Amino acid sequence: MTTATDTWVSHWQQWHIERETLATAEHGLAAAIGTYWLGDTPLHIDGVPGAWVAADGRAIGHGTGFHLELAPGDRVPSGDLLLQPLIRAGEVALRVFDPQAPTRADLAGIDAFAPDPSWVFDGVAETFAAPLRLDHIDGFVSSNAGVRLRIVIDGRELALSGAAAPNGDIQLTFADTTNGTETQRFRFLTVPAPDGEGRIVADFNRAHLPPCTFSDHYLCPLPPPENRLDFPVRAGETFLRRVRR
Repeated sequence: MTTATDTWVSHWQQWHIERETLATAEHGLAAAIGTYWLGDTPLHIDGVPGAWVAADGRAIGHGTGFHLELAPGDRVPSGDLLLQPLIRAGEVALRVFDPQAPTRADLAGIDAFAPDPSWVFDGVAETFAAPLRLDHIDGFVSSNAGVRLRIVIDGRELALSGAAAPNGDIQLTFADTTNGTETQRFRFLTVPAPDGEGRIVADFNRAHLPPCTFSDHYLCPLPPPENRLDFPVRAGETFLRRVRR
């Protein structure tokens, strides 16, 4: 008979497969080759038709016999490439994905610690009174609807800061003492939305590598001071696994 732990491990394995599929897909995480900020001045992007500007929160491409308007969330093919606009603090960028990107060609998968139920914790979520400010890898500082997560690990009560996602989930960026030796420099964790009483479950087995691990063309938030843990978190993803040549 399948036990509850067997089922839990099976769900984690399926999550891990989906993560690797997302990363290695033709236009997946590792295929990003550029993030181009747009303004009023037309911008020509190698391999992409037309000249591109930003207007009304959209990325707009013009050219001879060519006109394309893309809103954040759109994913549109252009030959072998894929175009995806994004918006940050009112500024519009166009991200370009290429299946031939070296970062994708060299990626074999994602290594991870073996799933361990002892890294699953119950906790409580509390909404911030003030916005949560996060430094990003490119120097940008974002202002987010913040959530404080209170959990206890090895008898220590932690108060971690996360950003509230539109669907109610909570996005954490954290660092720990495995970074640089057993894991990348920091990791992400998505905590499912709290229940009606503010209770949450934080499963560090689903800690995952940020997009900027796969390509330099992402703009990831860095861990705030309170999320820089002084102990090892040996759970979740660790490093990218590269193709051996």
